[in-house]
Amino acid sequence: MSKIQKIPISVMLATMLFMFLAVIPQTGDLYTAQLMGKIITYMIFALALDLLWGEAGLMNLGFAVFFGLGSYIFGISLAIQSGLPAFMKSGGLTKIPFFYQPLENVYLAIILGVIVPAIIAGLLGYFIFSSKIKGVFFNIITLAFAGLFELFIKNQQAYTGGSSGVNGIATGLRDFTFFGITIDMVGWYYIALVSLVLVFISCYFIKASRLGRVINSIRDNEDRLQFLGYNPAVFKVVIFCIAAAVAGFAGVLYVPIASFISIESAGVSFSTMALVWLAVGGRGYLSGGLFGALLISLLQNKFSNLFGGMWQLILGVVMILIIFFLPKGIIGTIIELQKSYLSKKRHRIVKTEQN
Repeated sequence: MSKIQKIPISVMLATMLFMFLAVIPQTGDLYTAQLMGKIITYMIFALALDLLWGEAGLMNLGFAVFFGLGSYIFGISLAIQSGLPAFMKSGGLTKIPFFYQPLENVYLAIILGVIVPAIIAGLLGYFIFSSKIKGVFFNIITLAFAGLFELFIKNQQAYTGGSSGVNGIATGLRDFTFFGITIDMVGWYYIALVSLVLVFISCYFIKASRLGRVINSIRDNEDRLQFLGYNPAVFKVVIFCIAAAVAGFAGVLYVPIASFISIESAGVSFSTMALVWLAVGGRGYLSGGLFGALLISLLQNKFSNLFGGMWQLILGVVMILIIFFLPKGIIGTIIELQKSYLSKKRHRIVKTEQN
């Protein structure tokens, strides 16, 4: 019992959530499995953002770009498996562009979907952090970066599908086999769930490692860390690359579950929504992003069905109320209540012993 009590409540809640997610496909409802599968990829994305914002204090207003890079790389790879996709034909192309030809290898595309976001984050982070740009200026640069990415996707319709998105993914999925094994929707769901558990464990160890303690110090007092001889820019770039790679991986997993990808899952609005997940769930706790992504995504789906075009307004009011009454987020509030309860319990025990 004492060992169980030592497990952080945030980890216990995450474990219960994983067990709940594991039984969802057993209901036989493919729509629910697809919806929850997409939410699982959002949870992985939220973990990546929590490493960056929750642990390092770097609020990235364009973080969805890395999710989009992973999803577009893998999505285009699947779309070109059966030849020239419709969006390329409508754009006037007659053959697959030479820079897309490596993506004909699906396994290479999966790897590139993780590596490319990390490389871009490394380059962007190097120029930003080596120039000692931080605070609101960092926010503005990341927001502008997301805006440019969104503009690029929309303008290059022949190569990216533009505002209409990438089609032909479902056809590519039917032809895709993993070492000879065909993977259906439920199979991709469990691949995403296992990936979520592994990413959560990895993030937990990063948080508890020396790297995690250093980036926490950057968040709390960067000047003091620099005085002790550390170079904050190096650690910022490292955690930025790790977070971007995880975000890209989440984007890769999103594609076979959604069978579609568009700029709506890679632009400014999606970046903002991810920040809301952490604000609602509680940033800096890892599990906060999980529950925030789950709650907001389910509410978004429910309200869009109930209130039509008014759903965004209703959801906005609900989010404001949650953040107002739970400023530390859902998980943060639960942890604070637990600490308060244990403190009062210890006080009662001490008082009893003194009597």
